[in-house]
Amino acid sequence: MRRSVLKSALIIFSIAAMLMLQSCVSLKPYERIYIDDPDMQLGLDAGLSFQHYIFSIREGAIPAGTSKASGGCGCN
Repeated sequence: MRRSVLKSALIIFSIAAMLMLQSCVSLKPYERIYIDDPDMQLGLDAGLSFQHYIFSIREGAIPAGTSKASGGCGCN
């Protein structure tokens, strides 16, 4: 029984190792353009940016640290 537990643990570990190694991929230079896209960067919250934009239209003011500005009338 102990031998079967070790064998199944080894199989599970092997499968997990294979899955982890598949995530390591080298890219060709022409494929890197998709990774360097600003939308793919961590920490960029498009939803928050859009919310600030809508707030600036509705209130006529922009939050600190943002670059978009518009009028308060709602006409884009």
